[in-house]
Amino acid sequence: MKNLNFAAFLETKNISKESFASKTSEESAELYAHYLTDIAKSIEEAVSNGATKEEIKSIQEEQTKAMADRSAKMDKVVMEQGKAIKSLMEKMNTPEATMEKSVLDHLKENSSKIEALKNGEKVNVRFTTKANMSLSGNVSGGNVPQALRIDGVNNITTRAPRLLEIVSTGTIDSNLVEWVYQSNKTGAAGVTGEGAIKNQIAFDLVVASQKVEKVTAFIKVTDEMLGDASYMASEINNELTREVVKAAEAQVYSGSGAANQLSGIKTTATTFSAGAFSLAVDNANEVDVLVVAMNQILLAEHDPANYILMNPSDVTKLKMIKVSATDRRYVERLAMVAGELSLDGTAIIPTTLVAQGEYLVGNFALANVLVKDGLQIEIGLDADDFTRNLKTIRAEWRAVAFVKNNSRTAFVTGVFTADKAALETA
Repeated sequence: MKNLNFAAFLETKNISKESFASKTSEESAELYAHYLTDIAKSIEEAVSNGATKEEIKSIQEEQTKAMADRSAKMDKVVMEQGKAIKSLMEKMNTPEATMEKSVLDHLKENSSKIEALKNGEKVNVRFTTKANMSLSGNVSGGNVPQALRIDGVNNITTRAPRLLEIVSTGTIDSNLVEWVYQSNKTGAAGVTGEGAIKNQIAFDLVVASQKVEKVTAFIKVTDEMLGDASYMASEINNELTREVVKAAEAQVYSGSGAANQLSGIKTTATTFSAGAFSLAVDNANEVDVLVVAMNQILLAEHDPANYILMNPSDVTKLKMIKVSATDRRYVERLAMVAGELSLDGTAIIPTTLVAQGEYLVGNFALANVLVKDGLQIEIGLDADDFTRNLKTIRAEWRAVAFVKNNSRTAFVTGVFTADKAALETA
């Protein structure tokens, strides 16, 4: 078995005893670390090769000795570092070290500029000095030691986007989306007698389209905000992100579809119609309106509505509706499951996106949002930003929103006051 003592190890590294003695404590400790690694490997090999207990014990003794020597070297390293830190701190506390340059030195360096100032020339003289300061005599307008600054910014509360979570989403490469829909359908399938002309069905095919539109916002911040409070950049980006997403959601909900606006679901939805229930409901309330609206969607041959969007105040009012003026029980068809209210199994989403007194019911899987450019945030200079030490942070989102023509009857919108009146018995 090869000799594993430290002297032999140094010979394999072409390091003499004299050369090792001249090395720093850090270098010596590092060599011991390599030596200990080799010993560990040798122990593994010895065990694998069936070495005797005495042979393994001999290797372990060399390992123990090397570990003790390395520990002594590391203690010396720590002591040397402590002395160096202490010396550095003592030097830092001297006036010569803490004073980057004396005021007099700066005045001498800028003597020509100062002379120019005396002569009425427009020049800028600026310099910085550092000097010893005491907490009692040189601190004002703040706290020293520095007060604890809690991470982040306490933002103004705002609406949490929900609509974009329930519509059908995808991507688009073009600036225009097109779809084909049937129109002016005539005829119907039916039974036919022997030898009679078959039933003909006819319809037109129409191409519809919608353009990609852009939702943007920007904010200006000072260089100091970005430099001295780096977390501000992240918070500002988050603020812009929230506001752009909110604006996009508002467009998906009620955009007019013209003048650079998205085509909103509410804008293309069908208006509430009492139909067979006109003036036929005693003591009509908001629950009745929503039930008839959902029935209207079924009568248009669509799948049942999956969501109801309402203002939070109207949702609260809905929870308090009683069976009748004389029966004080709550309406049992309203259910709260996992914190979410539903009517006959259709989820109700409270959101300030919807104006108080209004509602939107529908199968939101038939509403489409295709994104061309996901939310992008850029920081740059704009106009006189450079001279004002400002940066402009811009957020931008490009997408198209649409409900295909024959799917628009899958959405019903209305106003509770008017729609209750349309249902109420005469």
